[in-house]
Amino acid sequence: KRAKEHSAMVSALSKGDEVVTSHGILGRIEKVDEQFLKLKISANTTITIQRNSVGAVMPKGTYKD
Repeated sequence: KRAKEHSAMVSALSKGDEVVTSHGILGRIEKVDEQFLKLKISANTTITIQRNSVGAVMPKGTYKD
């Protein structure tokens, strides 16, 4: 059941969502590809992560630039 919920959450990710990775990195999604996301974690830093490494979608306003 938990795997289905995680799969549904990962497939619903879109640009602008605020997420926390399974390793605790908080950021805003800048670009969504089939397998990877570009995640803005600070003003001048963007990282590329796998979609499956997203642990949770956070409420809007959690991530501050």
